[in-house]
Amino acid sequence: MEQYRDLFLAEARDYLQSMTDHLLELEKDPAETGHLTEIFRSAHSLKGMAGTMGYELISALTHAMETLLDSLRGGSIEVETKMVSLLFEAVDLVQLMVDNLDRQENYRDNVVELEKRLLAWQGKEKEKAKAGDLLTPVDIPQTEIQRPGKQEEKSQPSDTVNITVNITEAFNEYEKELLKDVVAKGEFVYHVHVWLREGSLLKSVRAYMVFKALEGQCEIVKTVPSMQELDEGLFDRDFYLIVAGSPALDEMRRSIEGIAEIERVQITSLQDLVFELEVATTDAVALPVEELDATLPPNDAPARTIAKEMAGLAECREEEAAAPETKKVNTASVTRAAEKTVRVETAKLDTLVNLVGELIINRTRVVELGKRMDDELLHGSLEHLERITTDLQSAVMTLRMVPIKQVFDRFPRMVRDLSIERNKEVELVISGEETELDRTIVNQVGDPLVHLLRNAVDHGIETPEERRQKGKNPVGRIVLEAHHEGSHVVVSVSDDGRGINPEIIKAKALEKGMISREEVEEMTTDELTQIIFRSGFSTSREITDVSGRGVGMDVVKAGVEALNGTVEVKSEKGGGTHFVLRLPLTLAIIRTLMVKAGKEIYAIPIEAIRENIFVEPHEIKTINQVRVITLREEVLPLKSLNEALGMGSFEEEQEVYPVVVVRAGNKKAGLVVDELLGQQEIVIKSLSSFISDIKGIAGATVLGDGRVTLILDVASLLEDGRVSIGKKSSHH
Repeated sequence: MEQYRDLFLAEARDYLQSMTDHLLELEKDPAETGHLTEIFRSAHSLKGMAGTMGYELISALTHAMETLLDSLRGGSIEVETKMVSLLFEAVDLVQLMVDNLDRQENYRDNVVELEKRLLAWQGKEKEKAKAGDLLTPVDIPQTEIQRPGKQEEKSQPSDTVNITVNITEAFNEYEKELLKDVVAKGEFVYHVHVWLREGSLLKSVRAYMVFKALEGQCEIVKTVPSMQELDEGLFDRDFYLIVAGSPALDEMRRSIEGIAEIERVQITSLQDLVFELEVATTDAVALPVEELDATLPPNDAPARTIAKEMAGLAECREEEAAAPETKKVNTASVTRAAEKTVRVETAKLDTLVNLVGELIINRTRVVELGKRMDDELLHGSLEHLERITTDLQSAVMTLRMVPIKQVFDRFPRMVRDLSIERNKEVELVISGEETELDRTIVNQVGDPLVHLLRNAVDHGIETPEERRQKGKNPVGRIVLEAHHEGSHVVVSVSDDGRGINPEIIKAKALEKGMISREEVEEMTTDELTQIIFRSGFSTSREITDVSGRGVGMDVVKAGVEALNGTVEVKSEKGGGTHFVLRLPLTLAIIRTLMVKAGKEIYAIPIEAIRENIFVEPHEIKTINQVRVITLREEVLPLKSLNEALGMGSFEEEQEVYPVVVVRAGNKKAGLVVDELLGQQEIVIKSLSSFISDIKGIAGATVLGDGRVTLILDVASLLEDGRVSIGKKSSHH
């Protein structure tokens, strides 16, 4: 079953997320039975999947969850917060085992202990149950229905249907002989009808898992469609099996229903089916459907349906012989229409992006070479090549885009647990979760958002008593939102809590020696607020597992800037806090402005550029040893790019200076360069670990002529205090 491990992991995580989402909703509205049904179905499917794959502990724990959930559905117990918390513990433990499939035995004691608590909650724990016994699902007793004259035979379920028909063309000679032996041994014959869920992926895998589930319980005599067609997925969403043997029917049914994406199973007895096995099969002719109907008991609709299905087997085989190719093509086209998504390993996507990146580099080189030749036909071909590669690049980058929902989904549970721990009432509102971002960014933006949300619950939202005293709703409100804004994605976290008090920040910063009293007097309210992003700063009065260790907001700033993004904060004392994260859509291929400084060419990401201007020497002033210009009534610090990179000094001998106005967070400055070379799309190449920490450098790229060019990290270039925004310049 190792070949299905990745599929199990993907689906298990989907089911766990579904259980988490619906548990949160169930806690808010216990009367809504739809949520309970979804949780039960997810637990049931996960139990079956784990059992099929041989993951005993996961199957056992989800079985205990399923039992408790079934009691909830039956109304014997009611939904309570403590019970929801217990189910969340079970979800967490299953998640832990899913993430560590090869080390499940390490969690056996945890599983046993949690199973006891789940069973004890509903008062059904048996006194004789021991630790090992709890890992075996409870057997469901079978109803004994004896057939007349054969008291020694095994029971059949009460919902089976006995059919008496005369069919000789439904089976080939080998199948008839096999059934003949089955009847002679007093064993049973069953018709098993399996339906998959609408839009099921990897249908052939589901069919194979059904075969594996029946392995050891009975023998499969026949399948419709054929084994080959089932293996190729050439069927709609249901298939039939004729099985023989003496299986425990309830166990057989449970083992099939436990497989993921199985919608329904119907098992019907064919024990009393009369085959003309003693007659020469060469002379046998299948009865038409009308004659079959006449042999059935009146008002026996299920029996008639199955009889027609069985009678149609010979006709189907004749159709296949007459036009096999047509049948296969039609079935395959239906299958392809139903399968709208394909699972692809991320490593393959990364390889594709790298290859497209190399193609873009060489496209640029070919276009540059083509400009040197006076050939209209060549220029036309190059323009066509450029359009095609641009479209290809866009399509490939779209493949890497994933909704930010997969990050947002983890936060409702986190906020719920944290608010209970801190004795606060908090409502989390999420919008824009379908906004798409590059997979790399989505994977890394989670940690900064965790810190912001934990900060909002711990620092921002007041206790219910405090909120009532201030005339606020006792339930605090946190809004997590994402939306596209130009070439960026904006993610914001807002709360209606106490806000940031500049005086407290000022006092804490002075106490920790982060700023001097002279600097404090010069700082605006916005500049004071930015101190929360400094490493080691915290206003928490006590150290908890949430805050108080001086780690949090600096992690947010560092994490966002590592993604070439920015973070801003706006706050009103008593009115809440609003954090805004601006992130690029992708990190793999970006548009940059190419500039020349000294003998080198550098790439500046377009997202960090506000405008390009030309400055004459007389416009440059010096304030507190900082060169500045006045740009639309705003004092803008100037930095020579060569000087900032330690490659030279500021030269004032030019007639005019090209200046690139850049911004990172609340900092803005003008970078003086020697020449503006124009925009270009580049493929980012990461630097070796030996040189990855160089200030001002984010990565490198290869130009069309083969030269290596460094990509600037604007945020780190603007880190010193000389480049803050303001109507007056800050002191160095």
